[in-house]
Amino acid sequence: MKRTQIIISVICLVLSMMTNPVYAGETSGKLALQGYLLSWNEGLAKERIVAFVESASDPASKNFIPREQRRAFFDMDGTLLCEKPDYIEVAVTKQRLKEKALADPSLAGNGVYKAASDNDDAYLYKHVKEAIAEAFGGETLRFYINYCRNFLYTQKHPRFQRPYVELFYVPMLELTDYLRGHGFRIYVVSTSQQEFIRSIARDVLKIPDEQVIGTMIGFELQNMEKDEPPVFVRKENYFSPYNADEEKVVRMRERGVMPSVFAFGNSGGDLAMLDATADSGLPGLVCILDHDDSEREYEYHKKKLLKTALERNWNVVSMKNDFRVVFRGH
Repeated sequence: MKRTQIIISVICLVLSMMTNPVYAGETSGKLALQGYLLSWNEGLAKERIVAFVESASDPASKNFIPREQRRAFFDMDGTLLCEKPDYIEVAVTKQRLKEKALADPSLAGNGVYKAASDNDDAYLYKHVKEAIAEAFGGETLRFYINYCRNFLYTQKHPRFQRPYVELFYVPMLELTDYLRGHGFRIYVVSTSQQEFIRSIARDVLKIPDEQVIGTMIGFELQNMEKDEPPVFVRKENYFSPYNADEEKVVRMRERGVMPSVFAFGNSGGDLAMLDATADSGLPGLVCILDHDDSEREYEYHKKKLLKTALERNWNVVSMKNDFRVVFRGH
């Protein structure tokens, strides 16, 4: 009877190791991938990621990184989710500007309102900072966050005809889960507005607000002298620095989250963040997503960044060859 109980206990333990990703990730290489990276094709890109993560989290490895230093940084637009034909934040801005112009016809002929109403993308992108600030100026942060969430869950992408929230890349979400299961803390560092990203960060990316570093619109506290709860209201200016290019690293330093040991981006705007990771002095891995899949997404190449990646032996991930699927159920 005791022998039978022992056999049953051993079987249960093995099954637990195979089905629990966090537990499995702390054991051996083969078991470490149970439940992880299922939407990735086998190949060099995946092998390099797995080799780095396994060694970084293995106390017996010469490349072991203490848990408190296991920080992974991801760009958002074009790295975690689709950024074509518009950055989603710009799509939100367009809709809000059109709504305000319809509610107040006197606005329709002015600047960014006219560009939104006329679908003049050239003008709108040239004045994108102004457009984003104007669209929600004077609104509470709560209104803005709820508006963004509603847009992401209800409005559909013009090509794929599915809600924007479904356009996060499944392999990238799996990668963040894999890293998290091996003791990494995940950060999103993006030029998109911080509160925009936070509107879905917990639900989709499984990260708390404090691990989002984005561009910040100014806001002020109101109702302090009234017998009402205080509220934060958006202004039309930006906090400095604007979270783009090398300023991404400035904000990372400001937030006390350096050094980084893993970074993933897709454009020249991520180069400083990628460089900072490559030059941290710790074991690390830098990854680039190459958009080379016109059938399942879009094809566009950041040639200068890809050249840098080749020269520095960074890990180039091909959407076409390395992603088994791109979007969930697609």
